[in-house]
Amino acid sequence: MTWTTTMVRVRALATSNGSRGPGRATRLALAIALTGSACRSEASTGAARAAASTSPPSTNDSLARAEAAAKRLGGTLRSKLEEAMTQGGAARAIEVCASEAQAVAAKVRADTGVTVGRASRRLRNPVDGGPPWVGEWLLAQGARKAAEAKGVREIVDTPLGATARVLKPIEVEAKCLACHGAPEAIAPDVKAMIAARYPADTATGYAAGDLRGALWAEAPASR
Repeated sequence: MTWTTTMVRVRALATSNGSRGPGRATRLALAIALTGSACRSEASTGAARAAASTSPPSTNDSLARAEAAAKRLGGTLRSKLEEAMTQGGAARAIEVCASEAQAVAAKVRADTGVTVGRASRRLRNPVDGGPPWVGEWLLAQGARKAAEAKGVREIVDTPLGATARVLKPIEVEAKCLACHGAPEAIAPDVKAMIAARYPADTATGYAAGDLRGALWAEAPASR
């Protein structure tokens, strides 16, 4: 029964009662009408909330999530490495990077639902190769400096559906040279730690301002 139909019947009952005012039947019908309206309103609101909660994330939301995840990964690793450098120098930083970097990335992925990582054309850790689109970006940069490299912020169609992609260039800073600078300038204990932790290392020979690699992130999106 619709609200309009119910109210017509309520008015009819009221009229039949004459001047005596609303009778018991009239009051009962009015209560039923009001209750039904409230239930329908609540059901409609609940359905709207359920639809909103299951809707795919919007383009802007997905890009924002990807950017936040990449920022969290980069910020957490930077903080850990700076703390390690303060405590035990570059050798300690290498040890922390080797033992904790992958766990940090996994934690970000678990907490945010965003796939994140670091990548470079000159790898220190072989697992940091990154997905093909990141490799293509790195290859396209050539020998340009980090300041000249343009990052990525886009929604693309993939076999898994629309995906938000974010990539931020990583610049070699002066303090990075203790681990990534010219081989002849790296301290013996640092060289020994690199050899022990990363026997296939190719991540030395950089200068300040060089493009070290990229922070990247991918998140499901909707068009």
